[in-house]
Amino acid sequence: MLLTPDSPDYPRALRALAPPPVLTLSSALPRGAYVAVVGTREPCEGARTFAFELARAVAKAGGVVVSGGALGIDGAAHEGALAEGGATVAVVATGKNHVFPPQHEALFERIAASRGAMVWPFADNAESRRHHFLRRNSILVALSTAVVVVQAGAGSGALNAASWARRLNRRRWVVPYSPWNSKGFEGSLAELERGARPLVSIKNFLKAEEMSGATLPLGFHELAAPVNERESRPPEGSEAVLLNVMDGEPKHRDELAEASGLTAAQVTTALLTLTLENVVEEGPLGFFSRVGK
Repeated sequence: MLLTPDSPDYPRALRALAPPPVLTLSSALPRGAYVAVVGTREPCEGARTFAFELARAVAKAGGVVVSGGALGIDGAAHEGALAEGGATVAVVATGKNHVFPPQHEALFERIAASRGAMVWPFADNAESRRHHFLRRNSILVALSTAVVVVQAGAGSGALNAASWARRLNRRRWVVPYSPWNSKGFEGSLAELERGARPLVSIKNFLKAEEMSGATLPLGFHELAAPVNERESRPPEGSEAVLLNVMDGEPKHRDELAEASGLTAAQVTTALLTLTLENVVEEGPLGFFSRVGK
């Protein structure tokens, strides 16, 4: 099916792109909250497994996993959603008459036959080109309410998706690297320093994104662009004490502990809670500031 900007089912979120893309679809886009899961084509085994399990959890909660159909993290994310019997959308960098990467021909057929959809944002005979991947990234990010970078090296294409997330004001999450071995996570570290939220728990991620399976955030049909961050509940206890000494200027966690009189453990716990609730953001790494102040 063909989906043009004039179509009644055309996602509002894609109107943020110039020009809004014309899409060829294997079937109608599924409803639900879209979570983009992206990363390197050559992940470590742990990152591949995490992408699979994260996508599986998102699908189980009723969300839609969207990615770019590439080898590595993208493929693991699509597989995770399919394993749960959930919906996944692959936005690819070719027209419908070409398959790239060729290793994913069977995967794409499974996605087309599932509750999800294949999305081709280029002319039917278009082959993969570098600028197609960049355009592809803008579309899958625009469709999403949140973007998760699982693993990205210094030159990873996932960093382009992260830059679109910043431009379109989508929530950005990054799986932190191992402090004792940052090889292959150089781009992930850069995104954390730019203020992306660290994703250290799938359970906490689903809670922060309000994905309980019963009540989901807005899908792309209702999603305006740019997206305004949700309001959060008033802080209590250590969180309130910490906020009293914070403003829009980033401060190191040690400085916050000294200014608030809280212990290092209390500061760490309060910062994690406030970050998950979008009251506080991290950036540069180890420094925190209040959102909107």
